[in-house]
Amino acid sequence: MNYDFNIESEDEELWTEALESPEGDSLMKEAVLIQDPISSLGLESPLTAVAGTSIKNALKQLQKEKQNCLLIIENEILIGILTERDMLLKVTGKGFDLDLVTVEEFMTENPESLSPEDPIAYALNKMHIGGFRHVPIVNDDIEPVGVISISNIISTIADYFSREIINLPPLDRLVDSSNQEGG
Repeated sequence: MNYDFNIESEDEELWTEALESPEGDSLMKEAVLIQDPISSLGLESPLTAVAGTSIKNALKQLQKEKQNCLLIIENEILIGILTERDMLLKVTGKGFDLDLVTVEEFMTENPESLSPEDPIAYALNKMHIGGFRHVPIVNDDIEPVGVISISNIISTIADYFSREIINLPPLDRLVDSSNQEGG
C-alpha cells in the first residue's frame, strides 16, 4: 500500500508562490518567543461598550464585528468583560428582556488584565490558571488597548508553522479503509 503525498495542485502552487517575495526570500514569520511582549502579536483595538449598554445592543455589536468578547468601560476605564460564554451560560434561555437588562448584570467585573509590555508567557499562564479564553490588555491608566485570546496565540503558532501545517496530508488519505491492515 503506497500513498503519493506529493500531489501537485493549482492551489498549492499559488500558496507556495505567495510565500516567496520577488527576491526569493521567504515571507514566513519569525518565531515568536514566549518571553516576547504581548504587543509583538500586533493585537487590534478591542471592542468596547459603555456601562449601561443593553444586552441586545451588546449582542448586535458582537455579531456585527464578529467578535466573541466585549470590554465594558466607564469613563474610558475597564470595569468588566462580557464574553460569549457569559451570554451562553447567564443569558440564553433565561427569559430576560434583552432591551432592559444591561451588560453590568452579566459581565465579569474587574477582570484580570495585562499590559502590552508583559510577556506572552504571562497571558498563557493567566489563561491556563484562570480558565480564561480572553485577557484584556490595558495601559497604565487601566484603559483597554487590546484583548489577547487563545486564538491569537494559536494563529501566531500556525503562521510560524504554516508550511508544515499546510503540507499535512488529508486525513482520508492516511488510512485506506478498503484494505485490511495488519499482519
